[in-house]
Amino acid sequence: MHDKTKQNPGYFKPQGSLGNLFDRAKSHNRLNKQLIAELPSELNGLSLCLVKDQQVFLIAKNSSIAFRAKKQKKKLLSIIKKIDGLDQIKLISVSIDEKNTS
Repeated sequence: MHDKTKQNPGYFKPQGSLGNLFDRAKSHNRLNKQLIAELPSELNGLSLCLVKDQQVFLIAKNSSIAFRAKKQKKKLLSIIKKIDGLDQIKLISVSIDEKNTS
């Protein structure tokens, strides 16, 4: 008998919470790609971590990128507001990716 649990998740169209999670993940990936494309070269290594209410949480590969991002929050906010779906953002939080710092 064919095991239906091993299907490709790309074909999965649920109506429940798993479907909602897939939709949010797709949206997050789209927003992250748009953000990365708009960032200046000195902020390469910065990516979208979370969007919650009117706040965006960004994660930096290392401390120097995080430092540069924190110093350029106004510029980052204007870049983020240009992205469709993030025009209501008012706050930016920048953190360092602890997994990459080893």
